[in-house]
Amino acid sequence: MSRIMPSALPYFDRKLLNTVERIVPAAEREEWSRAWQAELWYVHHRRRHRGSQRFAIMTDLAVGLTRDAFWLRTENWRTTFTGTAALCLGSLAAFSVASLLIALAFTESWQALGAYLREPLARCLIAAPIILFVSFSTASRRPVEQTISSQGVFRLKRLFFFLVKITQVFCLTFLLSMVVCFPLHPVLPHTADLFQMFAYLLFSVAGMRWAMLDQEQRCKQCLQCLAQPARVGNPSHNLLEWNGTEMSCKHGHGSLSVPEIETSWCQSSHWVELGHSWNETMSA
Repeated sequence: MSRIMPSALPYFDRKLLNTVERIVPAAEREEWSRAWQAELWYVHHRRRHRGSQRFAIMTDLAVGLTRDAFWLRTENWRTTFTGTAALCLGSLAAFSVASLLIALAFTESWQALGAYLREPLARCLIAAPIILFVSFSTASRRPVEQTISSQGVFRLKRLFFFLVKITQVFCLTFLLSMVVCFPLHPVLPHTADLFQMFAYLLFSVAGMRWAMLDQEQRCKQCLQCLAQPARVGNPSHNLLEWNGTEMSCKHGHGSLSVPEIETSWCQSSHWVELGHSWNETMSA
């Protein structure tokens, strides 16, 4: 596409393009600007419209290019943040804040909410270590890692992310259990306390299961959710050869092999750093 000189456009169009193009991601800004300059030039120089028609068309074009710019920006954010650790923690925090606001709506004041949560919170803090013990003792074995990322800063980053995630899971499950039991508490306070504790245990165990599965299915370096799952092997050969699902990091850091059935010679998932395997292949 030949580039239209900005000076060929009216002043309003130039200002509109210069303002809106800041919304567009930098990598796509030039192509977007060229396309819309050509569209605006065509409207002004190739089409002959009356004043009212011209104003309506320019209004539609201004709305269209603004929406196009916002779509490109949101799509860039979606591509950038989908599956990231930041999105995971941010989502948990957002759900916790929403649950807290619902609880506040029931009690109508922060003082009343604090007094109402004090005793259930103490019981839940006592139950949390038991839930952690049960979750870790009944979980399947952690992935076997053949990678340099199992040491040093990558291990610390994974540990910090997991600790923050399970802390948010416990906060969210506690608030959800309180929200579920709020309507019952004024009528049957003791029954509501018992039901709240049962709901907290149920939600926390489910949340811990999810947190551990989510941790396993993330890249060991960038903590991005693994993608592109693919079936490998023949299910009818479980006793003769490996079969299961393989997932890889979209940034090329490594791949995770998850067995379909645990056997004596393949009891856990297997993480392999692609760079390590590539170096061995090149040196052979």
